[in-house]
Amino acid sequence: MRKIDLFTFALSNFLRRKARSALTVFGVVIGTAAVVIMLSIGIGMNKGIEDQLGSRGNLKEISVYTKTGTYNEETDEWEAAAVVEPLDDISLANIKSIEHVKAVSPMQWSNYINFIVRNKKEKIWYPNFQGIDASAMEDLGYEVVVGRLLDERDVGTYNFVLCYNLPFEFNDVHETDWQNLVRYYESSEGEELPMNPVNEFDDDVFYELTWDSNYASGAVDTTKPKVKAFQGKCVGVLVQNLQNGSTDWSHEAYMDIKGLQELDKLLEENQNKYYSDMYGEEVVFGYSYDDGNNYADGRENLYQNLTVIVDDVDNVLEVQDQINAMEFQTDSQMDWIRQQQDQTKFLRSVLGAIGAVAFFVAAISIANTMVMSIYERTREIGIMKVIGCKLSDIRGMFLVEAAIIGIVGGFLGVGLSYGASMLVNKLAAGGGMEAFGIYSSEAKLSIIPFWLDIAAVILAIGVGVISGLYPAIRATRLSALEAIKNE
Repeated sequence: MRKIDLFTFALSNFLRRKARSALTVFGVVIGTAAVVIMLSIGIGMNKGIEDQLGSRGNLKEISVYTKTGTYNEETDEWEAAAVVEPLDDISLANIKSIEHVKAVSPMQWSNYINFIVRNKKEKIWYPNFQGIDASAMEDLGYEVVVGRLLDERDVGTYNFVLCYNLPFEFNDVHETDWQNLVRYYESSEGEELPMNPVNEFDDDVFYELTWDSNYASGAVDTTKPKVKAFQGKCVGVLVQNLQNGSTDWSHEAYMDIKGLQELDKLLEENQNKYYSDMYGEEVVFGYSYDDGNNYADGRENLYQNLTVIVDDVDNVLEVQDQINAMEFQTDSQMDWIRQQQDQTKFLRSVLGAIGAVAFFVAAISIANTMVMSIYERTREIGIMKVIGCKLSDIRGMFLVEAAIIGIVGGFLGVGLSYGASMLVNKLAAGGGMEAFGIYSSEAKLSIIPFWLDIAAVILAIGVGVISGLYPAIRATRLSALEAIKNE
């Protein structure tokens, strides 16, 4: 029997009993739709968790800290580490050599750059200056809306990049009324910069960095050492970092870490001289001081933390585990995602089980339909055997018919699942996502990726063929003479 004839026979048999075929297909439709919608809810929950945490930071980013000890759950006590691995250039190089690590940068907040003074007329109060590796700023994922990012040209300099909000925060240097000061501005989505602060190639605009809140604002106290300020250049402004979908809360300025450490030291020395009569003690600069930890090989801890960028989200946890094995403490958004997903794993398992049960019922329905078809066509099967039809063709005819049921039910089930998904998302939009601990306004409870459609149809066909396997084998075992006698 030709393949086309085999398919034609199977299709005609499928259409012969329209009502029964329709009911069997309906069972597959329900099973397919149930599996798709249940899995789509699990996918939507995972995606909602990722989006919620991703809005707070880069999912490819890992923060690395010194590991000064561990918490012993049995004794309920903190156990200090005998030897601590320091965050220095050696550790930085070791972490950078790990596979899938795209970039590593030391991070350090400034202690003394408290004010940015522009042209001795305006100033920003208490910007959060952060030192990074200027040559790695692009790899760290930063983007500018004006000017450029820090790069190799800025290593060791006082050049800086401002976050989007800071240009809004300039105040008159003579303003002393705190109620009139603009501080911690939150720009709304799409709000244009009040001016272009970049002065990299503009000698008429200059910035001075200082620790003194009264710098350039009036009379100078000549009884004290001179307050120093050091000039730097603004080379760029970062794009808005919309952290809740509509506003930007950022308040950072970024400088190469070598330049920041040098500038912090100079400002510290100046502040110590200025206040020497008041305090009589010096503040120790930086983070390479004796903090009581025994660092490996007598090395110094040079940085507050390291930021690691991984090449792909799927590799973050693997890289994080390797860094942990180097006796460092780590933190990442993917780590939190893993914890959140573990908490919802039981619920997702229940949803998957419901879909599996629906498919199992559909499989029983297909098997029942095919067995009934054998009883009704016993005489026909006997005639096919007598005229010399191969057993493989008889078996194949029933399997193809079962596959047709799976194909039709699978495609209709996928179509139904899209309607059900829209309904689920509409119901969840009224606050249903909060029930799963997801508070992202963009999140959808049900997400159906294209691969799930294909997998569902293939699964439906597979269930159909497997369900029809027993009836098909049974048809080939019928006695030809007994089948012919059957009425």
